[in-house]
Amino acid sequence: MIILAEIGRVILILILMILVFGGGLYLRTFLTRRAIFKVIEIFYQNNALGMKEAKTLHELGLERPDFLQRITRRRDYKQNALQILMKEGIILVSEGGRLFMVEEKLDENLRSKRR
Repeated sequence: MIILAEIGRVILILILMILVFGGGLYLRTFLTRRAIFKVIEIFYQNNALGMKEAKTLHELGLERPDFLQRITRRRDYKQNALQILMKEGIILVSEGGRLFMVEEKLDENLRSKRR
């Protein structure tokens, strides 16, 4: 009887660990997805929609935070979102290191959320 109670506790702890781990992954995915929409909105607000209107990271407000900012503020997922959008070819870098968004590459899901 004691062995069954111990097995039950172990199973309960494992289930709780899986739920916490899964919740952490879900939260990270949710925050990254939300940051993707914020980054897209930043490009629209700054009218960085073509090579002629390309902007620097500083102009867009998407600079990587320094060490002090990273330890004193909550984590900012905009850097991850920017990297994802660059890998997808939605945000491109011009020869001068300026960034611009290619609006035609946004899929319908991202466009509808923007409006």
